[in-house]
Amino acid sequence: MKKELAVVIPTLNNVKGLHYLLKYFKDKPYKVVVVDNRKKNLGFAGGVNKGAKYIKTKWLLILNDDVKFYDNTSIKRLIEVAEKRKLDAVSPVLENPKGKVENYGYKLLPIGKIKLVKEFSIFNLQFSNIDGLTAACLLIRTSVFKKLKGFDEKFFAYLEDVDFFIRFKKDGYKMGIAADIEVLHNHMTTTKTMGNFKARQDIINWWRLYFKHPEKFRFDWKFIIERLRNISGYIKASL
Repeated sequence: MKKELAVVIPTLNNVKGLHYLLKYFKDKPYKVVVVDNRKKNLGFAGGVNKGAKYIKTKWLLILNDDVKFYDNTSIKRLIEVAEKRKLDAVSPVLENPKGKVENYGYKLLPIGKIKLVKEFSIFNLQFSNIDGLTAACLLIRTSVFKKLKGFDEKFFAYLEDVDFFIRFKKDGYKMGIAADIEVLHNHMTTTKTMGNFKARQDIINWWRLYFKHPEKFRFDWKFIIERLRNISGYIKASL
């Protein structure tokens, strides 16, 4: 039987999460590629790109090692949603451990900030009303991921998905949320062990986004305030 989907899981130090996922996929007809970042940390972007390099399945599932599934049919249903709605990328609804929805996609604001879409609307089921999806559990056509040359590895970790979906949307591909499929996301499981790393990456990567996609931003006092907030967050995380 030809595998329809391959799963790429970059991992660093979340042993418990990785063991759960390997057990979950053990009896499922999917190719699973684990990219171990312990010896050489390629970051999330580089890890996913490395894992996807030789994949030839129709669909690619990019997966954080801090995601858990509520049932054994979630991935199969995700593919069905993508096929039925002719989507090139789709995400389930991510829930935190308290059962709260993380988001239904996000909007990229010109001040250099992400606004998570918290309220469900029929309009954010597809393409036009959102600017991107969280890459924690992202189903995407392998051909599209490779045509866009995957994640930009200069971002290393954090905001690489924002950059990716700017390019994705610019090229006219379609994305959506599978509103009836939910997964548990133990958000920032690895990040919590890395001190001020995320705050430092936020400073660097927002400027990287600005210079790479200047048409998406408005350089004014509001933009500067957001960058100062990044610096403030870095200082607090360093104390």
